[in-house]
Amino acid sequence: MLLSDMPPFHAYISNPALLAWVQASHPARKGSPPTLPSFRAGLDALVRRYQREALQPKGTSFERLSVDRAWVNAQMQAMGVATARMLREDFPLQHLRDSLEGIDACVIKPRQAHSSRGVLSLKRMDAITFNCLQLRRPIRLVEILEHLYAEMREHQFPNHWQLEELLLPPSGLLRPVDDFKFYAFRGHAAMILQVARGQHGQRYRWYDRDWCPIDTGKYDGALDATLLPPRNPRALLAVAERVSASLSVPFCRIDLYETYQGVVLGELTAVPGTYHAFSDQADTYLGAFFELASCLE
Repeated sequence: MLLSDMPPFHAYISNPALLAWVQASHPARKGSPPTLPSFRAGLDALVRRYQREALQPKGTSFERLSVDRAWVNAQMQAMGVATARMLREDFPLQHLRDSLEGIDACVIKPRQAHSSRGVLSLKRMDAITFNCLQLRRPIRLVEILEHLYAEMREHQFPNHWQLEELLLPPSGLLRPVDDFKFYAFRGHAAMILQVARGQHGQRYRWYDRDWCPIDTGKYDGALDATLLPPRNPRALLAVAERVSASLSVPFCRIDLYETYQGVVLGELTAVPGTYHAFSDQADTYLGAFFELASCLE
């Protein structure tokens, strides 16, 4: 089977026989059941590969490249894919006030994090007060610092921060843009996670590549069926799969924004957080993608 022949997740759930090959056994097993494909196991192996590559004297793993903003921007520019403009790079929180000098609107985020923790979208009101789009209220600089220091302590990421341009949704409303995270394998998206950020935290919705809402077992306590799908899903999918096809690894999550200016790449996520948290059915389905993508190396 080719990656292009993989059924969408909703079809697989309705008819698991569409992927009957994942349970294929061999006489050499002497009647014992086979181990099913597993996204968890595939990512575990890929993480070990990245760790081995990082130990090489001149080695640079894809995981390290994926967080190198200059490298990512250069790759996307060559492909004609827009990226969020960087306003300030790599400063500690104690320098936040100076870093915000002269900036009227921005998104502050940690340079190294595996989630949306520590991310605030800000629009300046005066010298020390900003309108926070997530909290939907004014927030003073001292509150921003208290919040970000607490996030840094709780989630244990380094004191390295950056400011990006503030992107607005297609409606132009002053609210955080939704994030569409494509689980993609060598140019083929298997699942999409929508993340919406608001004053009561983050809400999620899952889709398969046909944009049918699905249940994956992940974020079950924070799913929101009222989240609106993107205005131009085909454009998002096309960019995600084009970016994925250009990469040298079997899997990467492609994180995109649908903005007033069009599709914008947020990040390349080599190793998504809590990738072990999918249901067994979703893990097997993503594992089948991983197995087929790995055969192409």
